[in-house]
Amino acid sequence: MKKIILSCVALMATFFCASTVSAQGVKIYKVGGEVIDIPAAELDYIEAYDATADAPSFEGTWKMKKLVTTAESMTEAWYGMVTFGDAFPAFNAEDEITFKDGKLIPNLKSNLKNYFIGEATYELVDDAYSFHPVDMNIVTVQLLKVKGVNRNFDANSKSEDDEALVGIRLVEDEDADVPGIYFLEVYILDYQATSFAPEFSDFYIYATEKPVAASSGAPVIFSMERK
Repeated sequence: MKKIILSCVALMATFFCASTVSAQGVKIYKVGGEVIDIPAAELDYIEAYDATADAPSFEGTWKMKKLVTTAESMTEAWYGMVTFGDAFPAFNAEDEITFKDGKLIPNLKSNLKNYFIGEATYELVDDAYSFHPVDMNIVTVQLLKVKGVNRNFDANSKSEDDEALVGIRLVEDEDADVPGIYFLEVYILDYQATSFAPEFSDFYIYATEKPVAASSGAPVIFSMERK
């Protein structure tokens, strides 16, 4: 896993958009589809290093710990201009996901099952990804390219394009009794919902760069603990 630190200038530029980072520089995706390229030579500071040796593995089975974004919180964050409704996932303590040998195996009871519809495959995307969720600080995640999901996020329709980018982030649990206990944050960044947030339907027409939901500021975020 490659971890990359950006300059303050680059971070500020991601405030209302999303960015991908590589040795060549930063590619910033603004809301509305505009893409800005910043060569590495123009950054104040960029450092890349291999954090694989120190990072715990995300492989294994995880159970739901907390649903960070709820229908109520998302509707409130959008000041009522976007309505997420009952089809948006609700917390269910029985939700589980297993990552093993390039396979994502869901065991879901909530409406998350309308996105992770069955066993899927994943591969790591090399570049770090930073974005600014609604009402949250800038977040940098590891991207997974997942094949076998329903980008419609709908119980009644299935997307033709079943490949999406999903973000994950291991976070040390500061409330744990012993150090070295991590929980897994999962970010559904790439969907074009047909069952909730209908106000985004016009946006999807112009959203050609994945991940779509990060660009619109509407990722679905939840955290999981090891089973």
